[in-house]
Amino acid sequence: MRRLKWIGGATGLVGIAGVAAGAVLGVVAGDPIDRYFSSNAFCAATCHAMTVTVAEELKASAHWTTKTGVRPECRDCHVSEGLAAAYWDHFVGLRELYAAVIEGIDTVEEFEERRAALADRVRLAMVATDSRNCRTCHLMEAIQPERPRGQKQHEEAREKGITCIVCHYNLVHKEAPLSAAFDEIVSSF
Repeated sequence: MRRLKWIGGATGLVGIAGVAAGAVLGVVAGDPIDRYFSSNAFCAATCHAMTVTVAEELKASAHWTTKTGVRPECRDCHVSEGLAAAYWDHFVGLRELYAAVIEGIDTVEEFEERRAALADRVRLAMVATDSRNCRTCHLMEAIQPERPRGQKQHEEAREKGITCIVCHYNLVHKEAPLSAAFDEIVSSF
């Protein structure tokens, strides 16, 4: 009963109003903040090792030089849809900040030493989500490869439920070797 009295009092109303204002401010400010920290302007330009490696690889990829002029940003492949999921991805991504600041990964050579492990982590995450981020732009039913081999492989992928990353694991960035765990996944199809 005492708690109810506190909630109904002036202190309780101020507390509730403060929480509500914080929630509204968080929702209003959250999306622009997330968009900035998920943008190429931040991701590809903040970390020197990324600027001269994966950011340049994206610019040389088929994803950057599309016939339609659509250019994905880092977030389109590496950050989940929805604010809560995106915040979680940013939280998990703090290990990259740790690696850069604490471990001192700021040269291309240091980045290249870790490329295979980094690529493997992304590949396994994409398998776990059924390449969800690919599917935000690409509809499997609408993909129409020009070559007969691609047509056959896409038909097989639809029939067997093969996820995008299983075949397209070196599509955008420099080739990185497959780990035993990922190779086993690929071999299972």
